[in-house]
Amino acid sequence: MTSPGPPLIMFFMSATVLPPAAVARLLIWHQGALGDLLLAGPALAALSRHYPQARFTVLGHPDRWRLLAPSLPVEEVWDSSAARWAFLFSEAALPQELRQRLAPFPLALIFAPRPQAILLDRLHQAGISAVHWLPSFPETGVEAVEALQARALAALGLHYVPAPFKLETGLSQDEKLPELPGPGPWLAVGPGSGHLLKNWPLAHYYEVSRTLAWEYGLKVVWLAGPAEEAMLPYLAGLAAAQGQVLLSHRPLDRVARVLSRCRLYLGNDSGLTHLAAAVGRPGVLALFGPSDPRVWAPLGPQVRVLAAPCAQAPCVAGRTIDCRDPRCLAGLSVETVLAAAASMLAEK
Repeated sequence: MTSPGPPLIMFFMSATVLPPAAVARLLIWHQGALGDLLLAGPALAALSRHYPQARFTVLGHPDRWRLLAPSLPVEEVWDSSAARWAFLFSEAALPQELRQRLAPFPLALIFAPRPQAILLDRLHQAGISAVHWLPSFPETGVEAVEALQARALAALGLHYVPAPFKLETGLSQDEKLPELPGPGPWLAVGPGSGHLLKNWPLAHYYEVSRTLAWEYGLKVVWLAGPAEEAMLPYLAGLAAAQGQVLLSHRPLDRVARVLSRCRLYLGNDSGLTHLAAAVGRPGVLALFGPSDPRVWAPLGPQVRVLAAPCAQAPCVAGRTIDCRDPRCLAGLSVETVLAAAASMLAEK
């Protein structure tokens, strides 16, 4: 846990802080990527405890939110890309339909990098009496996202210590998965991320996965999504050559189930790594280069982080990676990762 950051500027469109009994419906806006949404998991769980009677209506990317819905009191999932929400960012009169849709909510919480004053004000105009902004990540300074959001929620009377968010997969203990032929034990590998400079070299992943499969009898499943599209021809060749499994473009709930059946997961700073940590079953070995693990690393007792041995790393300002000579992750040796993986396997 990092030390508390600088004073947090809260944007309240109303001074109202509602008591838990007054909140039966709670509107939550979070349009972030999968990793950002899962990092908000401890805050969302704290909200569900603080407002025990409240049902959540959530706005964001439906596929990501539906993944979290079984773990939270989610009643409805609304797509934030729908045209109706454009009125919340303009000066045009709010349609009556939109006012009617939003009026039943006494409280709205907006997760976003910066306070979008027009959005908060328009929600207030629509009839929501208390509208609050929560930072989805720190734009400056070094503070874990979970701790930052806990500080923000303290202003609403929620005082808690962030704990790992547990994602429910709905998978029974004896249920078989068609994606995984055989009982394992399985090693899941997520070689991509949302930014090429955050990726450990693919050749290193190949060497580590091959060695772990040979020395520990692990079966290997490679996981790839839209961000790994360019890798797919290489991953297909690697998997075929070693008799391994490649799963690409699978629904997030299916990926979560696959991860829950794995013994170890190895990957970069990515949404998939956060998903593996939230599932809770595999040990998670996360490799960080330009991004700061003090801010972005997932919580979890089975999470271990390896940071690149680079004097300039971490070098991310907010979301921007400006490094012109990206060598940090190339300096993270295969031997170092193998030793960490072996240590985690020995603990099980």
